[in-house]
Amino acid sequence: RKRNTEDLLTIFSDHITVKFMSADGKMVETKVGHWCKVCKEDQVFVVKHGKWKAFHLGSNSSCRQHIHSHYELYQKQCKELKIVENPHAVPRELVNVWEAAKNNTRRGQQATLDGQFPVVPGT
Repeated sequence: RKRNTEDLLTIFSDHITVKFMSADGKMVETKVGHWCKVCKEDQVFVVKHGKWKAFHLGSNSSCRQHIHSHYELYQKQCKELKIVENPHAVPRELVNVWEAAKNNTRRGQQATLDGQFPVVPGT
């Protein structure tokens, strides 16, 4: 089962239980999810949004959606670790470019013989 989520661990922590305290310090909430290691270590992000925003409660597919924002790092780490990228972690714009390039190939179309034979003058 872990093998199916190897790619997630390039950006996210393993499944973990965390206690969050309210701003006034009176209430503690326990949550189960994954830390986005990139967001958690980004001081600008933490100051702007708070550390709790780097903690994701969603499913694997939700985490892969978040990976879109860190795709270059994800791609690099998958390549280094020889892990296959999950198609759901690839930004949609990039998938559209790939599909357009694939559809523009001439494979499957009937070819012409134009330019294959020399033109004989007067025929």
